[in-house]
Amino acid sequence: MAGKAVLLLATAALALPAVAAASCIPVTPAQQRAQAKVIFEGIALDSPTATGVQRFRVTRYVKGSGPKQVRVSTGEVRHAGGGGVVTSVGIHVVRGEKWRIFSRDSAQRVMRTSVCDGSKRLALA
Repeated sequence: MAGKAVLLLATAALALPAVAAASCIPVTPAQQRAQAKVIFEGIALDSPTATGVQRFRVTRYVKGSGPKQVRVSTGEVRHAGGGGVVTSVGIHVVRGEKWRIFSRDSAQRVMRTSVCDGSKRLALA
């Protein structure tokens, strides 16, 4: 009985990445670029916040233009007590990391993004 439980847990763990990836509608990188209103590369100035909005220092705009510092809704909320909420398509950004952010729209000067939009962490130079 214990062996079946371990096998079931191992199978579920292997299936989780596939489930997370399945939450995005498949699109090509070219489609992601075309759908983005703004694409920039920048350094995260914050780790996850209580509002789910993090600040980035823009190092270069790939598409569009804007200020040198932007606010981005990443889909991850972290409360002071350590609890929080993460969406299945949110991006986990840690202060100091370099990212390429694909923003599909902006509300009240806050860009929105997700892994489905094409946003991804970059290696530091």
